[in-house]
Amino acid sequence: MRRLVQTKPMREILYRETRVARILGEPSKYKIINVLLRYGPINVYDITKRVQRSQPTVSHHLAALKKLEIVRYETKSDCVYYWVKYPQELRAILESLQAFIQRTQKGLDSET
Repeated sequence: MRRLVQTKPMREILYRETRVARILGEPSKYKIINVLLRYGPINVYDITKRVQRSQPTVSHHLAALKKLEIVRYETKSDCVYYWVKYPQELRAILESLQAFIQRTQKGLDSET
């Protein structure tokens, strides 16, 4: 009988990087992150107005963002406020993505 070859466990850092990349690839979550970066601590009601999604949908996306430690929250009286945990780093990621897209679009324009 053949022995099964054990594979090495995936590195934790690589795993986390791919999870964050996957989250940023979802337009609704991307919009929520941009709103949080722009407006700072903000409640779910205001987020839903700015991203034009329902409250259950926004709450679902926020739960995923909390799980990856992208956002933090605090309950004040009867309202929950959310903000980005590492705004400087997340802004750098988003700016890099924007620069990449602009550069690729320039390349597309020059090919036609």
